[in-house]
Amino acid sequence: MKKINVTLDWFPNTNHTGMFVALEKGYYKGEGLDVAIGGKVHGVMTTEGADVVVSPQPTLLVGMAAAERITAVAVLTQRCDSGILSLKEAGITRPRELTGKRLTHWDQAWFHCIVGKAVDDDGGDYGKVELIQKDVGDIVATLGAEADATWIYKNWEYFEMRHAGKDVNYFAFADFGELYDFCAPAVTAKHHLTDGDPEALKAFLGATDRGYIDAAADPEEGAALLHRHMDGWDLPLVLESQKYASGLYLAADGHWGHMRPARWDNLADWMAAEKLTPGRMPREFTNEFLPE
Repeated sequence: MKKINVTLDWFPNTNHTGMFVALEKGYYKGEGLDVAIGGKVHGVMTTEGADVVVSPQPTLLVGMAAAERITAVAVLTQRCDSGILSLKEAGITRPRELTGKRLTHWDQAWFHCIVGKAVDDDGGDYGKVELIQKDVGDIVATLGAEADATWIYKNWEYFEMRHAGKDVNYFAFADFGELYDFCAPAVTAKHHLTDGDPEALKAFLGATDRGYIDAAADPEEGAALLHRHMDGWDLPLVLESQKYASGLYLAADGHWGHMRPARWDNLADWMAAEKLTPGRMPREFTNEFLPE
């Protein structure tokens, strides 16, 4: 059996369901793969022993610029499902309305460039956003207390807040320009796998494709299988999230993972122009390992 270690961008959630479906239903083992999946920290790329790492495209590009030997090989969702979540009482329904409000942030330059551009282009003033440095763990306790808004993936925190009985607003960055429909979360493989064992990578992605197809077709089954790997979360919340997330996984051809070049190139070109990376780099992404 070929061992493949997968490090997630966060704790297991409905962005990752297809992987856990493939694990639980034996799709990986059927391909001769012994797959281990784990991860609790956002944006981990350099975990020792990882072969495959899930992370948003901006983090991957910064890692590539720092000589990480990685290439993006798939995207989890066919639309960037990230945006700003806030309590309804804060009155934040679009980027410009962050002006004068408290926004949590993590201290990467690309965060401020991306959110700042969205705010300023929408007629706001990012310089007047009150930035609260915080890696939000408990969003229910944070919003309305420590901050007014935070950048999330809708598939999870939005439903977590609703499940807690909170009235919320959410806007997707992708609604405000093609730049923001970047590949997040993306799946990246280290070069020891792309170059040293491409057949194992193809087998891994093929089995993962089957898992996501199943999760798209049967959200209840997907939620139940994922829930076995989630600590402390109620199944009704997972199912509510899954019913939403299942609609994001597959492209028009009914398969998972394909990265449209424009999705990747728009952000990669912009980050290079903004000097967030030194320029476009070789082998940033490829669809060549996905099932045909």
